[in-house]
Amino acid sequence: MERAQLIHALEERFRRIMHLLYDTSVSPPDLDREISPYLADDVRFRDPWQGETGSEKYRLGAAGFHAMFRFHFELYQLNVHLEADGRTGRALADGVMHLKPVRFLPSYPLRTILAYEFEVTAPPDFLIYDHEEMWSLADMIEALPGIGWFYAKVFRPAFSKGFLAASRLSLRAKDELVRIG
Repeated sequence: MERAQLIHALEERFRRIMHLLYDTSVSPPDLDREISPYLADDVRFRDPWQGETGSEKYRLGAAGFHAMFRFHFELYQLNVHLEADGRTGRALADGVMHLKPVRFLPSYPLRTILAYEFEVTAPPDFLIYDHEEMWSLADMIEALPGIGWFYAKVFRPAFSKGFLAASRLSLRAKDELVRIG
């Protein structure tokens, strides 16, 4: 299989895997059946809250998340990079996870970046050995009633001012103050 064809085939498979993992219209048994062949035994999953290693833990977490919440992922862009040897690669996806934790509440859009490290086994088949889900903890905090307002209107602006003041002092201490404007 030519390199360009392989990358295209990998992109299509990652699109399917993301649909399976990030759309709760997919049943947990279907999810497990379809993703299991793509998981390395020692696959590692990480997000800002948690991290585990092992395909059994990965499968349990994925199926459990489908049972706990309602959500779907709106994919904006996907890129698959294949290393020069054609044996390993990385898939990056950018989009919005629309979380609907409670049926009667509106969905919460969470900007999400997904990174998958994989090994090509028999083109176009592969095993995922690392899956990282990246999203802003600040966005989640800002969405909380009361706490979100304090975080957005008080804490974040105050922290920003403090950071800039500390930056100015650090530069003065090194006699390297940058004149802006």
